[in-house]
Order: sequence, then structure tokens, then C-alpha cells
Amino acid sequence: MVHRICELRLKPMNIDRVKLLNKLLDLKKKKKYIEVFKRKTPANSDKFFAEFFQSFSSAVGFVEYSNAQEDIESIIESHFSSTVKLNPFYKLWIRDMSEVCKIFCKFLRNDKISFWIGTHRGCKRFHVDMVPYRLLLTYFGKGTEILPNHAADRNAFQDGKTNNQIVKNKAAIRHLQKWDIAVFKGGNNGILHRTPDSALIDNSSILMRLDSSSFLESLKNTKIQ
Repeated sequence: MVHRICELRLKPMNIDRVKLLNKLLDLKKKKKYIEVFKRKTPANSDKFFAEFFQSFSSAVGFVEYSNAQEDIESIIESHFSSTVKLNPFYKLWIRDMSEVCKIFCKFLRNDKISFWIGTHRGCKRFHVDMVPYRLLLTYFGKGTEILPNHAADRNAFQDGKTNNQIVKNKAAIRHLQKWDIAVFKGGNNGILHRTPDSALIDNSSILMRLDSSSFLESLKNTKIQ
């Protein structure tokens, strides 16, 4: 069942199902804090996203495993013009997001997850995510910066110091690539990461973020209080 769920049936975004399953198991069972699933960028994707990224802010909501594609369409449809929605790549993009959401649901053993897609990213400082697991996928622009532990001063991070003091070796910083699927294990020992400067300056990226359903539920409860 897991193998069937993990297959992205759109040819440009195919995932090696066995490799993906093994990586997911490794992330849960071993002392790892990130797994990255490499994918090829589909042809013409940058052209599609460049048409609307400047006018798009963000969209958020719950996505259910059994209704993923319809849920995503409902969450994002009001944010895009009819011209964008008539582009064949629009349906391909929705289908890709829905398949990744299903994979994450299966990974978390959850029927519903928190979904966010947007261009406004504000994590300038290297940080860890205080969530059990988080999935990040950059569809357009520069991906998240990752700072390996050997190149980081974790004490400086814990003391609230700046990036210049946290980073011991700038050459070790790496970027997640477009269309790659990255799953982070959160908590105090999680790997340090941040939004790249290019995405902070002009919001020139489109990022999808997935969390457990409790993440969005807790945010809504906080706002109500």
C-alpha cells in the first residue's frame, strides 16, 4: 500500500518508490534529521510560476488523504486568475501537490495534514522547527538553506546570536533544489535551516509547507483565544 501511495504518476515527477520508502523509514528509526528526495524540474515550470508569483501571497488549509486534490483546489483557486487556471501546467501542479500530501499523510499515519503554499517567507535566522516532522518543497526560486551541524555553532544558536556567529563555515551551506522533497525532523536537535536572502528580499519563490494537522489547529486555537 505504501508503495502505491508513494508513486507520483506524472512522468516528470516520478519517485523511486523503494528508495523513498527506505528514506522515510531511516528518518523515523535512525538519528537523522533530514531526508531529501531528488526530483527533476519539469520543463516549462519556471515559465508557469513566473507568470503569477509576484501577485500571489499565500494560501492555507487542511488537506485530507482521501480528498487531497479537491482540497488543494478549494484552498488555492481564489488566488489565481482564470488565465492561470486554464494553463495545463496548473492541473499538473495541483496533482503533484496532492500526491506529495498523500505521501506525507501516509508517512505521518494521519488522515489529514496542514497545508501552506506561498511566496512570503520570513525565516531569516537559522533555526529549527519545533514540530515532529515538516515537509518543505520549493516549486520556484531558491530553496531553503541547510546548515550541517559540523559547520554550525549550536551554542551560538541556543544563545540567540546572529547568523554570522552561528555559521562556522559558509562553504558548507547548501540549498534544497527546486521540486526536491525535503522532510525535516523537528525539535531542539533538528538541523538548522533558513530562508535564502533572495526569497526574503523580493518573495521570488514559491514554497509548499506540510505539517501534521495539529499544527494548523493550534494556530487557529491561538487566534481564537
